[in-house]
Amino acid sequence: MSVASHLRIRVAEYDRKIYTFIPYYREMLSVAAIALQPQLTSPLIVDLGTGTGALAKLCLEAVPAGRLIGLDTDAEMLAVAAQRLRATQRPGVELKKKSFTRGALPRTNYITAAFSLHHIKTRGLKVRLYQRCIEALYAGGAMVSVDCMPPSQPDLHTSAMQAWICHLERNYSSQDATGHLSAWAKEDRYFPLDQEVEMLCSVGFKVEIVWRRESFAVIRATKPRHP
Repeated sequence: MSVASHLRIRVAEYDRKIYTFIPYYREMLSVAAIALQPQLTSPLIVDLGTGTGALAKLCLEAVPAGRLIGLDTDAEMLAVAAQRLRATQRPGVELKKKSFTRGALPRTNYITAAFSLHHIKTRGLKVRLYQRCIEALYAGGAMVSVDCMPPSQPDLHTSAMQAWICHLERNYSSQDATGHLSAWAKEDRYFPLDQEVEMLCSVGFKVEIVWRRESFAVIRATKPRHP
């Protein structure tokens, strides 16, 4: 299923509608791009689930000499990303119609992902992805992920999800707001933040929580320079 079909919108609407679906969207992407903190003159960034290229563009702005490979299986979304990134007039940008869930990832300095990893629905598959990510990164490289990572405590989880519904209700009816979350839950799995950190640490990452609010978080997982 394409992202647009999953969200029940047209691709042309995505960049406008995503703000009505996800609270703090622009802030989270900006934080993620800054969190790269590149130390190299020409680092490579591999963006998992590039979509329309919103995070990719911010990363290239944050890393002026950076190069980028964007991976996504949705050809329509990649076409929008290509147009957006073409406007930056930056060399060293390559978009590939390819799944990041299978096969080896390119050797890279940084990996980024914004609202793409929640499509991986089992712990086993996610741990295997994180294993492939740490294997793809050079020592000292980092993975930055933006996603819904709610609290694990039931009361905090309930209040955080209610805050998400309140955000949706600013643009949609109460019925439509809960309907959106129910529909997305059929395709997505939002692992709690503490579980995400545990899974990343289990494959050898050192994890920092860069930003957190309600159900959402930005985390940076760094590959140690020495075992």
